[in-house]
Amino acid sequence: MNMNMKKSFDNAGSRRRSSPAQRRTLGCYRYVRLHWRILFAVVDWLGCLAARLVAHLMHSGTPEAERAGPVESILLVQLDHIGDALITAVVLPALKARFPGARIDVLAAQWNREVFAACPEIDRIHVSRVNRFARGLRRHAWLASALWWGWKLRRYRYDLAIDVRGEFPHVLIVWLAGARRRLGWDCGGGGFLLTERARFSPDRPEVQARLALLARVGVDAPDVLAGGPWFNPPSGAARRVYGLLVEAGGLTKPWFVMHLGAGTEAKRWPVEHWRELLGRVILEYGARVAIVGGPGETPLVRAVTQGLDWPGVVDFTGRLSLVETAALIQAARVFIGGDSGPAHLAASVATPAVVLFSGTNSASQWRPWGARVAVVRHDVPCSPCHRHRCPWIEHPCMSGISPLDVMACIESLVGPPATTLPQPAPAGPAARSALAAELAKLARSPA
Repeated sequence: MNMNMKKSFDNAGSRRRSSPAQRRTLGCYRYVRLHWRILFAVVDWLGCLAARLVAHLMHSGTPEAERAGPVESILLVQLDHIGDALITAVVLPALKARFPGARIDVLAAQWNREVFAACPEIDRIHVSRVNRFARGLRRHAWLASALWWGWKLRRYRYDLAIDVRGEFPHVLIVWLAGARRRLGWDCGGGGFLLTERARFSPDRPEVQARLALLARVGVDAPDVLAGGPWFNPPSGAARRVYGLLVEAGGLTKPWFVMHLGAGTEAKRWPVEHWRELLGRVILEYGARVAIVGGPGETPLVRAVTQGLDWPGVVDFTGRLSLVETAALIQAARVFIGGDSGPAHLAASVATPAVVLFSGTNSASQWRPWGARVAVVRHDVPCSPCHRHRCPWIEHPCMSGISPLDVMACIESLVGPPATTLPQPAPAGPAARSALAAELAKLARSPA
């Protein structure tokens, strides 16, 4: 079930950013900032001019001649987020079926390498620790890293290199690597360095975008859009997770998995909303709740539980690898979380998922791809803003999603609860906080 739950929000005094339609009129580039669009328009104009001049002086062959010959080695460049890597994993079987005898390598980031390590289609993983998506000072050295990786990969003599995302640093890598065929998008700059380009559409789901890109090299896989499971955690990860669940209380009650964090502050749901939802799923569904996330999200879990030992709640933050997190979600009845990597993990293992989507990105483009994914969001006029932090104190796109909205989505996926608690009075945050406090007291009482 691919479902969207929309809510309206109208604030006549809101400062609006340019609309998606307005941004599209600024050119084909996918960059949000206008100065980046202007920069790469200039780079592409000069690059195309230089490429034509070199081709004329050196009497080089046509692009069609470059594309001739068998494809025996393929390089994928995927340096961005876990969710993006999982979306690429959807189409890997189709790519392997198109080139069954080819070796498929990937240039991955340190944080998404586990995704590709679990994909049987991948033969070798190169790991980049310094790139534009790294945190801290390492992200600023992306140009030096792109140059280094491009020259390092030349010795593999790839027949086909693919920039999955569509950004100039990745195009630079595939060009410097010397691949005979270089496939990418027309939206990231550096298109004159590619031999084949696909047209970028900002409102297209990313899975469909991957298929449109690979169609340029003859990949045809309409069955991918069925939305079934495509990521299989290793058996060792599943065994460890089974042992942890037995140790934490067994399998007699359903397990709900929650991810409370997100990659940016603008994508996070209020703590008091998480607290109320936690109490409701425990008391209404009689569920046990496993909370997942990285070690940096442990303080957030403590803030939601107020440092108390809630019965049936197990904090797994910082304790599981990516594939173990996938195995845990696979064993759950439902997953609830924000727009982040674990939500894409839930979709990849076909676990019913409720995803709380902020106004930072387009849900139609970036939602997790799955047959049983329900997206709940609160419409605001400033979306998509592409910000890391909301400038509005009330953070309306996320605070406007109520715990009852999420409970309605959970019910649509797994059925109604055995018990229904009273709804909060429509008196605003104070009434909601009071109900959350009562839920906390009930949750601490003996079963």
